[in-house]
Amino acid sequence: MATEQLFQIGIKAVAQNEKGEILLLAVPAWDDNPAHWDLPGGRMEPGEDFVQTLRRELQEEIGIAYDGPAEHMATVLSNITIPVGDARVPLILMPYRVQLPADSVITLDPNGPEQEFAWCTPEVAAERLLRKYPQEFCNAIKEL
Repeated sequence: MATEQLFQIGIKAVAQNEKGEILLLAVPAWDDNPAHWDLPGGRMEPGEDFVQTLRRELQEEIGIAYDGPAEHMATVLSNITIPVGDARVPLILMPYRVQLPADSVITLDPNGPEQEFAWCTPEVAAERLLRKYPQEFCNAIKEL
């Protein structure tokens, strides 16, 4: 008997500033997941494509109306799972590299769980992302 494997898809932004630093958001502990650092982004909504989701999430999470290019970096399986109904579901993440304009001002969603952000060197970002992202993706972040 065949069984279905369900996944959620998250679109993430490897958002860099003019110094090459990467924007990370501090995510508090929730459900069975510990507190961790993450990239801005979130799950797709019905009818959206990947880049539409990326743009919506950048606007919602960090207050940036981004309309520049988005380079797909990877498709990875997250180290954490998320609750969906009575089950925990694996999360497939699709990070896109974006260059934020030099005059960008980060404004976190006051109703969102993320209440802290940090601009990090690629090396520090790679270390901080290891809780949620696989090693091979973090190695690629380190090389940016």
